[in-house]
Amino acid sequence: LGMTIASFIALLVGVFIIFNTFSISVNQRWKEIGVLRALGVARPNVQRMYLVEATAMGIIGSVLGVFAGLYLARGAARLMAEIAASIYSFVSTPEPPIFRWDFALTAFGLGLITSLIAAWLPARAASRLNPVLALHNIETRQRESVLGKGRIALSLLMILTGLAFIRFAPLRVGLTIQFSYLALITFGLILLLPKLSQLMARAMRPIMDRIFGTEGVLAVDAMIQSPRRTSATVGALMIGLMFVFSIAAYVESYERTVTDWMDRMLNADLFITTSEMARSRTYHFSEEFSRKVASVPGVKRIENVRFMFVPYADDTVALLSFEMDGWFARVRDVIEGGDAEKARQMASAGDGVIVARNFTARWGLGVGDVLRLKSPTGPFEKPIVGIIEDYTSEKGAIFMDRSLLRRYWNDDSVDILDVNLKEGVDRAAFKTELQRTIKDEHRAFIYTNDEYKRWIVELIDGFFVLNYMQMAIAVLVATLGIVNTLIISVAERKRELGILRALGGLRSQIRRMILLEAVAIAVIGVATGAIAGALNTYFLVRTAAAMIGGYTIPYRFPFWLILVTLPIVTLIALLAGWWPARRAVNLRVVEAIGYE
Repeated sequence: LGMTIASFIALLVGVFIIFNTFSISVNQRWKEIGVLRALGVARPNVQRMYLVEATAMGIIGSVLGVFAGLYLARGAARLMAEIAASIYSFVSTPEPPIFRWDFALTAFGLGLITSLIAAWLPARAASRLNPVLALHNIETRQRESVLGKGRIALSLLMILTGLAFIRFAPLRVGLTIQFSYLALITFGLILLLPKLSQLMARAMRPIMDRIFGTEGVLAVDAMIQSPRRTSATVGALMIGLMFVFSIAAYVESYERTVTDWMDRMLNADLFITTSEMARSRTYHFSEEFSRKVASVPGVKRIENVRFMFVPYADDTVALLSFEMDGWFARVRDVIEGGDAEKARQMASAGDGVIVARNFTARWGLGVGDVLRLKSPTGPFEKPIVGIIEDYTSEKGAIFMDRSLLRRYWNDDSVDILDVNLKEGVDRAAFKTELQRTIKDEHRAFIYTNDEYKRWIVELIDGFFVLNYMQMAIAVLVATLGIVNTLIISVAERKRELGILRALGGLRSQIRRMILLEAVAIAVIGVATGAIAGALNTYFLVRTAAAMIGGYTIPYRFPFWLILVTLPIVTLIALLAGWWPARRAVNLRVVEAIGYE
């Protein structure tokens, strides 16, 4: 689902960039278009000319994108293999990515359609260009209109409808139609963006006037007069930053939730594992080894944990078995579904099992239902006596007493030892002593509580590495949008800039005006990106988390990230505005203000 959202965002950013690119093309070729129209070329043919050009660019870009994607898939495959090894202890020989023609054709089609959609409005504008004005060296730019009340109402309705679905619609694991909730909100924001950009630009006008004077006012006025052009670049920034803010917020929300869960559930002093990846598929501890560790001075209690995956309903789920009585003595208030005392008694006696909440969400079971599994000795049927919030596996987890594992699976092996120390025993010192005790006799990896939790958090971060890469690409592409917009702004205001220079405007003032326009675009982009990011985060923590693993994650939005992002995006905008500002400074005054 994360890849789907990233692809959706990448397509939207691409639409904005292509739109601005063709807008530049129309602006730079308006005299050529005027000549064609004066010679009798019909409007549909002018529009068709640009759409054919968009088709050619879409074909070339899509072909290059398919092969670039295949190349990037090599690195992604290695990364995901490392993550799979860390989580599932599954290690395999790396294989090159398989080229799928169906995926390639889908990507090719999406690229071509995106190019045509983005080029349609500029092509339509070119076909409607006034040939009389186009044949003169005067500005053809007119004051753009923004959305009417009807479209504003429609955009607000789309946003509110998407939020209502997220809040009130039943959550279903794996039901991808719920992705439409985010699409409604995103398209509503895009539809509202011209008006939103204009309102924010008007709000910035007195601030820019006070801080930067006339140059600041002129920079913001250019955005106010051209809200549609501005919104195209702001939209690219908004979508890119929405991805940045929402993914960062989701990661922070998920990590803090998992940290709270670890504090409640993983509160043993030390953890001893069979692999540096927490568990091994082939090597296990024996109960004899567990007794040896328990005999080391300073140990209060040992809990033997067996962690494996078992088939369930044409899929697999995590199965964890340990001494339930010791586990209940260590944890507090973990049973969220069912009677806690009854669940403790039945689970400890082997008369029932406890399941994770995401297991019940995925498979539609609850307290009192009978869990049926296939075991080596025959059918396993035990009632579900309790539900806990757990993040061991996105497929769900089942917890049972070790006596059941021995009886039904004939398995008494151990994957993880939860070591609880006596009061006053130093964890680090005991770890050193234990390493010396088992050296040359057993292969084991020993973690203190803090080390084990840190390893889990690092593992979570690894899941989002690909998303971080896509975030960087999205911001980079949005930066190109700023360059495009400022080039259009300079070209459309060529005569205006020439007049300012003729009236005594300094080159430094012109440069400053263009750069300030870039800064204003960046500020509005960050503001709208924060709004979109906050809404997208709501979708991720509620709907997307349930779609992926049946989880519910508390909403947390890192407002500090906005303050960190603003100067970074502003700096990027200034760098992006350097070349358009240079073009504006080097305009020849006579040519800029001349008529034909």
